[in-house]
Amino acid sequence: MAGDPRECRRHAVRCADLAHSARTPELKRTLLELSRNWAKLAIELERTYALLEADEDLFTLEPRKK
Repeated sequence: MAGDPRECRRHAVRCADLAHSARTPELKRTLLELSRNWAKLAIELERTYALLEADEDLFTLEPRKK
């Protein structure tokens, strides 16, 4: 799925792992920043999906099947 929070978290973990073996402090900082950004994106996607789902439920007569 496009915009999958789980995929974003996998990227965050991968960047953090790469940061541990970075050869320069600048590269380490960059990778850690990327990791944080991926994690933030995952959170924002989850919030957005929750809001969209709540909004959709407001405009449907029947509860959505899960």
